[in-house]
Amino acid sequence: MFSFRKCKVENCHTYALWDSDYCYHHTDDKKSVIASIMDKVEREKRIENISIVNAEFEDKDFSTCFIGFSNFAFCTFRNCTFSSSRLISNFFDYAVFESCTFKDLEARYNVFSGAMIIKSDFSGSNLILSSFMGVDCYQSCFDNTDLYYSNFSLSKLINSSFEDSNLKRCSFRSALLRSVSFKYSNPEEAFFRNVKL
Repeated sequence: MFSFRKCKVENCHTYALWDSDYCYHHTDDKKSVIASIMDKVEREKRIENISIVNAEFEDKDFSTCFIGFSNFAFCTFRNCTFSSSRLISNFFDYAVFESCTFKDLEARYNVFSGAMIIKSDFSGSNLILSSFMGVDCYQSCFDNTDLYYSNFSLSKLINSSFEDSNLKRCSFRSALLRSVSFKYSNPEEAFFRNVKL
């Protein structure tokens, strides 16, 4: 698990970077921090135990990479690819995903709570025991996806698709659903109490 050391800047409560006494916001050379992560992705195909908050990743390729036990809260990902990757026990709360591809993803125990997901594709993925609670999701695809025991409660799902997906024990309680398709899925095994249509 990533370190819970706080940034050394007075009154900053953000976790420090994995190899620094400062958080990403208070780091002088932000480009080198991102470059260091992407170099690790390219060389090792593995990211573990890091904390980077409120960073921006654009046009980055994380495909076939293992990402585990890390904190990416409030980060922004634009046009990034996570296809065929493994995501285990990460925090992406309040992150922004715009035009990202997560096809054939293997993901378990991740937190996406409060995130914004725009025009992104999770099709063919396993998203087991993950929290999407309170997400704003627009024009995104979760087709042919296993969402066993995942949670979309209190979310806003608009113009999105969950076709031919496993919804067993998946919660959509108190979610706002507009133009959402569950065709060929098993919504009778999910929870839809107090859903707004």
